[in-house]
Amino acid sequence: MLALRWWLLSIVRWASARWWRALALFVFVSLLTRWLGFVVDILDVDESAHIVGAWEVARGRVLYRDFVNNKPPLLYVFYLAAQWLGGPSLPGVRLVTALLVLPLTAWGLVAFERDRARGVLAGLAFLLFSAAFIGHDMLAAHAEVLMVAPATWALALVATESRARSLWRLGAAGMLMGVAFLFKYQVATWGAALAAAAAVACSRGRGLRAVPGALGTLALGFALPLVLTYAWFASQGAAQDLVYWTLSNNLAYSANPITAAEAVERAVAYALPFGLATLPLWWAAWRSFSGEGLSHRTWLVAGLLVCTVPAVAIGFRFYPHYFVQFYVPLTLAAVPALDRWLRAESAPRAGVLAAWGVVVIVGFAVANPLLYFGPWRVYRETDPTFEAVGRRLSQDACARGSSLFVWGYAPPVYYYARLPAASRFVVLAQARLTGYVSGNLARVRGQALQEGVEAEHWTWLMDDLERRRATYIVDTAPAGIYRWNRYPLEDYPPLRDYVARRFELVDDVSAVRIYRRIGCAAASGARPSPGVPEPDGP
Repeated sequence: MLALRWWLLSIVRWASARWWRALALFVFVSLLTRWLGFVVDILDVDESAHIVGAWEVARGRVLYRDFVNNKPPLLYVFYLAAQWLGGPSLPGVRLVTALLVLPLTAWGLVAFERDRARGVLAGLAFLLFSAAFIGHDMLAAHAEVLMVAPATWALALVATESRARSLWRLGAAGMLMGVAFLFKYQVATWGAALAAAAAVACSRGRGLRAVPGALGTLALGFALPLVLTYAWFASQGAAQDLVYWTLSNNLAYSANPITAAEAVERAVAYALPFGLATLPLWWAAWRSFSGEGLSHRTWLVAGLLVCTVPAVAIGFRFYPHYFVQFYVPLTLAAVPALDRWLRAESAPRAGVLAAWGVVVIVGFAVANPLLYFGPWRVYRETDPTFEAVGRRLSQDACARGSSLFVWGYAPPVYYYARLPAASRFVVLAQARLTGYVSGNLARVRGQALQEGVEAEHWTWLMDDLERRRATYIVDTAPAGIYRWNRYPLEDYPPLRDYVARRFELVDDVSAVRIYRRIGCAAASGARPSPGVPEPDGP
């Protein structure tokens, strides 16, 4: 442990001497720990849905009217922008995330700390530990990874009492939180910690009369990005769609009535391993809180940790990528004790926790590639069926100028086919066309398969398919992809009859059925825009 401590201390001192050295270190560590995302096409199925949504925007379609999901709009804006820099692929999006987003988040931790060396240590710990868990979630370009970047800089603006009393800083912090909110809504829980810190700081410095103005400035800053976003969608005639899909429908999804047994099962499968993987940080956080006293920083960071708990527990699904929100406040909480350990000022037992941290970081660095490249198939995203179906579609004689609808939860088919969507419903897990609810296996296994279906959504689907002249309909139910075998096409008369009248079965790829419009009449949908790859011609 002495060698490790000396080595880390040397790196931190070297990097903290110049700002560009710290940033270069963050970029290097980010790329080193995220290399797997540059060689695996699809790490997580959600990513394929995000990039397909970005392609639909590039084709001139409007989010939430022509492509629907429960994710906020800036996620798709980022995916679209990242492709202009990294290329039209998921590895390209992840490369931009590793080069820009994560190092800037780590640099935000430096801005939070008044001591640059401690800030560099915090940024380094953030990058290492946030990659040391399940790569399927932590290495993917999830909305949580993107939202914490502006939110971290919002925290930096109120990191001290003097900063938290400044109205312009509070307004800027609110705006950054509003931007983060437009990546993923869970970050709003941090707003309570920021508001409390601002209220206490202002009451101490300028009296209670200053508190309403401070909180009002913070709230106005937060509201500004939201109002501008709503105004833009209103100008496109899609304001109601924005509210429905990202708020109303999202709340219904979050209120998913998961059984207590499954909630416990998911907590044991995901929350418990996360706690074990981050145990050195939790231990260091406890040591820091017990040694720093009741300072502004202590209350702010402790408040952030407490406010992150409900964000992670929403719906009791405990998806590992939900835990990304913990890493920033957890690192900030831990860094005082980590700094003391690095300077040989802490208890000897800290060496045991340091060794634990090394084992976790190295262990996941080895395990994650094995999960994707090993002889076993752990993740459905690695199923070659997706790419085989996409290749079959893109090489079909009617591919050019065509459109595609996939019956099932299979956005990777759209990703590999590179064909425009024939319906707004690409992410069928959120479509309310069936009773499918992500993260609720009891619902899928039970008898209430049609519970929660919205009849109006079926009207929208059939209108979309006819208006966009769907060329291909792919049925994944026979293959049982993501348990879609529970929702066979035959159980849904509108789609079943539409396929029977207008389509013919042209191929079966690993039990996935490919139907093509009779007569091979290509759909007249919009052509791909620059940056969106077209399928190969006949």
